[in-house]
Amino acid sequence: MSGTVMRTRGEFLFGVLFFVAVIFGLSSAVTDLKRWFFEEDRIPVSGLVVQGKLDYVTVEDVRSALRDEPAVSNFFKLDVNQIQQRIEDLPWVDQASIRKRWPALLYVYVVEQSPLALWGEDRLLSDKGGIFKAPLERLKRPLVKLSGPDDMAERIWDEYKSSERILALNGYHIESLNLTKRHSWELQVKGGPRLILGRGDARARLQRFIDVYPLLEMRDQIAYLDMRYDTGIAVGWKPIEGTGNDQDRGQKPDSRT
Repeated sequence: MSGTVMRTRGEFLFGVLFFVAVIFGLSSAVTDLKRWFFEEDRIPVSGLVVQGKLDYVTVEDVRSALRDEPAVSNFFKLDVNQIQQRIEDLPWVDQASIRKRWPALLYVYVVEQSPLALWGEDRLLSDKGGIFKAPLERLKRPLVKLSGPDDMAERIWDEYKSSERILALNGYHIESLNLTKRHSWELQVKGGPRLILGRGDARARLQRFIDVYPLLEMRDQIAYLDMRYDTGIAVGWKPIEGTGNDQDRGQKPDSRT
């Protein structure tokens, strides 16, 4: 009888010790697992997937933006908002969204800036009306050059579209359009003269150019046409080569035609 009791107590103590050992082992394993998962540099981002319609942004641009970001060394601690800001700071990026995918992949979806025109000397006008700066050598096609006060960008773009339609119907195109500080319009015809349109009715003055320009002699020597007159235009000639003086063509730069 006593042997049976002692054996029962021994089995009980063994069971208790075994249970404690299991609990301790599980706790230690969980601790080690957590340490393994969250230890600095234990699981760095090992893959980068860049998505979106990319004409101006390269995968290397995105990779370079993240290269010096300490957060990418730990997949679990990576802050997607911080990464998003880094990507959106790239010159040609308009918007970006970031996703993490197990086990260590980073997905970056990029929406690029879409340029409509050159703005001034070294900036661009986007299709959303914003002005931004980005490497111009990545442009895929020639763009019209616009300039003027930044807060008038939308109006200048609308004026360009309207004027381009009128000129294009007659075989002319706009190379550049400028709105001066005095709100006077100046327009460079591609392969032709500069038009000083002033602040009046630009449409009527463009039509006058279309009607009169084909009638002028030596058109290839004309530097500009001042369209601000009610009954005519003034012709400015290109300088005589090597002299810097206006060429004498029988018409003074400010004479009416």
